[in-house]
Amino acid sequence: MAHIQVPYGVKGVLDFDLPSESLALDTAKRFPGPLPDLERSVMEALENPVAGQPFSKCLAQAETVCILVDNFARLTPAHKLLPPILKAIADAGKSAEILVASGLLREMSQAELERKLGKEILASGVPVYQSKARETWDFDFVGVTTYGTPLSCHKRFLEADLTLAVTMTQATLWGYGGGGSMVVPGVSSFETVEWNHRLMTSPYSNVGYEPPLNRMREDIEDACRLSGLDMSLLAVLNPDLEVMELTAGETIAAHRASVAKYDRHYTFDVERAGGKVDLAIAGSFPGDFFFAHACWPVANLDHFVKDGGTIILATPVPGGMAHYSYAKDYMPPTPEAIRRLFEDMFYGKQALWHACLWMPIIQTMARKEVIVVTEPERLDDFALNRITAVTSLEQAYELAQEKHGDSMRVGNFPYGKWVLPTGLNDPNKRPERY
Repeated sequence: MAHIQVPYGVKGVLDFDLPSESLALDTAKRFPGPLPDLERSVMEALENPVAGQPFSKCLAQAETVCILVDNFARLTPAHKLLPPILKAIADAGKSAEILVASGLLREMSQAELERKLGKEILASGVPVYQSKARETWDFDFVGVTTYGTPLSCHKRFLEADLTLAVTMTQATLWGYGGGGSMVVPGVSSFETVEWNHRLMTSPYSNVGYEPPLNRMREDIEDACRLSGLDMSLLAVLNPDLEVMELTAGETIAAHRASVAKYDRHYTFDVERAGGKVDLAIAGSFPGDFFFAHACWPVANLDHFVKDGGTIILATPVPGGMAHYSYAKDYMPPTPEAIRRLFEDMFYGKQALWHACLWMPIIQTMARKEVIVVTEPERLDDFALNRITAVTSLEQAYELAQEKHGDSMRVGNFPYGKWVLPTGLNDPNKRPERY
């Protein structure tokens, strides 16, 4: 028998045994530990950028510095990354402020700010602001991207002499997070975010795709250039949420370099494993409080699972469905339901910014079966959203086995939210539809 451990959010792990001959692809691996001297590594990255000037040179030419940090939905340990940066700014006699790049998500609570920034930074006197995309008076118009997105950015960001984004690189439903996404949607107005998010419906504005395939990301990068964001510091985390890679520099170049590092850790060769599997088993991170974030592995594993196959996702989601609750109106995801979703987005019945949190999931569900392993108190939520849910891996596996038979090929994807297939952006393997 093969023994696997499936991360189960805040609940720990679920242990499961399956026949060794069934396990065709196992992505459980040993990851590097944390960087041994994180504060030193932060400053080394900033002083040795992959493109652009060193941070100290930029700082010498500035009086005010605006540092962008991501919100509660991202796991970036800003409280560990910011102290040496703030010290360098203070030592240079310059003024710093922190702006939370909230996008269209709600403000962070005091407890969430403490988790993100740490009590010491909050008590240090460094001003902390939160971008609120619907408060139009906080934003100034910058220009129009080549895709026609009118860009309006937060005034505090635009008025600073030097701007630095501190964030992380990870696979997201729209490509890869970090970098330019700290501008759009991070510190942009509601209208800008919606204009950009209209591009999410293009075929490759999807998990793991980069420009030029990914039109939405291409627009984000164009907006980033227009905005004048000077520099980004990007972390790559291991599954224990420790910083194992850092990259800094001009944002687009730094993001590309960080994505390359990310891919070295989190991409796997499907063909070498004998092709796509019948069943994928995935877990969830402790930070996946809502199903709107825990559901992401479904889109990632679309790349690894045959059409008609099954994805098992283990997640307790103590916070419930959140934005995913809107998806219930389009289940089951028949062609007619998907057409109706496009219609509802056109007429403003569904905002693009939150539809993008679950539209890729139901599009995958149109081709693959999803079974959720969750807590008993969550079963009614999943029933309301027309998703099969059970309370044990054993039950879920039996359902998949009934469908695919004893010879089904299984993939173990404990960190399914972050995994991708190798070569997704290889120009020699570019999809015919492009």
